Amino acid sequence: MLLSKGETHRIHEGDCITHMADMPAASVDFSIFSPPFPSLFAYTSEPCDIGNVNEIRTEAKLHLAFFYNQLVKVMKPGRVVIVHVAQIPGLLRNGELGTTDFRGLNIRMAQRAGFIYQYDWLVTKNPQAQAIRTHSHKLLFVQLERDRAKNCGAFGDYLIKIIAPGENAVPIDQGSITRQEWIDWAEGCWPWSDIRETDTLNVREARGKDDVKHICPLQLGVIDRCVRLFSNPDDVVFSPFAGIGSEGYIAVKRYRRFYGCEIKREYIDAARRNLKRAEEARADESKGLFSDDLLPVSA
Repeated sequence: MLLSKGETHRIHEGDCITHMADMPAASVDFSIFSPPFPSLFAYTSEPCDIGNVNEIRTEAKLHLAFFYNQLVKVMKPGRVVIVHVAQIPGLLRNGELGTTDFRGLNIRMAQRAGFIYQYDWLVTKNPQAQAIRTHSHKLLFVQLERDRAKNCGAFGDYLIKIIAPGENAVPIDQGSITRQEWIDWAEGCWPWSDIRETDTLNVREARGKDDVKHICPLQLGVIDRCVRLFSNPDDVVFSPFAGIGSEGYIAVKRYRRFYGCEIKREYIDAARRNLKRAEEARADESKGLFSDDLLPVSA
């Protein structure tokens, strides 16, 4: 068993690929995560950190192949995995005009492992906010007025839905999803005006003294929709890249159980604090109480 009776969450410190080999087969009801983006965001010096990989088409492909081969073993048949990715733009300072199809790479590696690719949602981004944050010349007015051949729109996020092979033994039908919610969520695009980019857990307390990269947790609103759509209460929600515990925070608040893997100590400490806050918030809600202190702090 991943979690003992009465245990709401647990985080394993270590590489998820090797750890999944030791996890019980068919033990996960739902998985949602953001895989590290190669050559774009690196958070540790560990060889197992995919973010340290520079060659996306070779090293990253190999890492992801091993990863999905292990993930498919721990998923229950017929159950859903949501993979949050974005395309990786070439760096203008390196003379790279093209874009790496990271979305497609994840889909192909998942399919090779036996997963069934079914769908993906596009989560749009505010182009002005992205231009300010990334300093992308492809979005800036100066490029518009200099040479529009190099202009590109904002890079959105993708939520790839893949399904473990086999028949789902327990229908996902518990917990209310209103018809109006499904009308809104069934649209192929979730607009940035509906999903706030700042709706995240507090990242400041997870920074290490030697960190040079910023933390990019997944928006809580995105996680909440997916957890409600694709899991039942008391299901085990798994994040192989747990980070500061965003997926676990929502899972626990929504009366699911959470299991995660993480290699960075600062993130694990922050995740455990966030999961404790989720437990406290859930306990207060069950008593009819509510405290602003239990709300996540936006980054």
